[in-house]
Parts: sequence; structure tokens; C-alpha cells
Amino acid sequence: MDDQYYILKDGEQTGPFNLEELIDEAPDVHTRVLSTAENTWMDACDLPELYDYFRDLGVYFPTETNLASPLIRLGAFVIDFVFIYIIFTVTLLILSSRGMLPGIQTLAQMGALSKLPSNQLMTMEIAVYLILITYFTVGEASGMQASPGKRICGLIVVNADGEGIGFPVALARSLAKVVSISFWGIGFISIFWTDHRQTLPDFLAKTYVIKRDA
Repeated sequence: MDDQYYILKDGEQTGPFNLEELIDEAPDVHTRVLSTAENTWMDACDLPELYDYFRDLGVYFPTETNLASPLIRLGAFVIDFVFIYIIFTVTLLILSSRGMLPGIQTLAQMGALSKLPSNQLMTMEIAVYLILITYFTVGEASGMQASPGKRICGLIVVNADGEGIGFPVALARSLAKVVSISFWGIGFISIFWTDHRQTLPDFLAKTYVIKRDA
């Protein structure tokens, strides 16, 4: 006999449904479902038999098999670094053309950017941080659910329910990433021993980086 399911609607138990009928009810990840096999109420996102249904809706649950490895995340970061470097270079040219960083092109050709006045070095540092924060926040809060580098590598950022993250969470994650970079990347090394391959930004934002097509 097929498993039967009940769901809560406006506080009222409805059912029973078989799996196809349950899917026809269009549950979301937080719909409370009672499965006769489990004999306990749980969120719909916790039922493995609904994973394919949610996947078709663009919800990707973090599991042991789809968590991104340190190597592929490093590859994604390298790609992102290239994009960020290009954006940063264009930004410097714009600032230089407006007189905010006079002489920077000559110093760059000489490999002597450190000779810039402290106020100009600070301007460059602020520009780098703003680019990093904007780049990762916009990408991960958008429909891509990832920075361009992650997207190219087939990765996305999700929360514990497998959903994309909103702007506040993406911003918090990006800020934590900038702090980690500022301290020689120390916030990223936890990826090697944590159960869910999370870095410090992941822990603080309660996010997971997964392979989209795994």
C-alpha cells in the first residue's frame, strides 16, 4: 500500500493524499506534512520523496552528495577574481580620469603603486572592498543564486531549506567574506573540516554552497 499523507491548511488537517495528490496540493518547503511512513509531522522539505518536486521549482537542498568541494570552490573564486580585477581596473581608470588618483597609471606601469599618497591608497582600498561586496551580494541575491564564478562552475548558494538567499543574507555573507580576506583568508580554512564544508561566511549567514546539477 502506498504511503498516505496529510497536510495542515489554516490549522486544519486535510487528507489523506497519495504522493501525486500531495504534489497537486503544491506544498511549499514549510508546509507541515504528516507521512504514515514517518508517523510524525514535518516540513515538506524534510521528505526525501519530495526532493524532485522541489528541485523542479528551483529549490536545491544541501546534501552530502551535492556539497561543493574546496577545489571547485577555489576554481570559482579564481574566476571571480579575474572578473573583479577587470572591474577594479576599469574603476581605477574612471577615478584617475576624474582626478581622484593622479599619476596612478604611471606608477602602475612602474610597479610602484605603494608610492601613492596614503589618502589615494585608502581610496583604492575602499574601492576594492565596495566592488567585492557589491559583486558577491548582487550575484548571490539574484536569480543566479551565485557569483559569476560560481555559476560558471555550476554552483549556487542556498539556505538550509534549499532556497535562494535574499539581499540581507547575501550582504552579510559578502561582508564576512571581505573580513576573511582581510585576515589572510583565515575564515575560509574551516571548509576542510566542517561536516557541510562551510566557511566562516557560510556559518554566519547560515548558507551552503552546492553543485546545482548534482
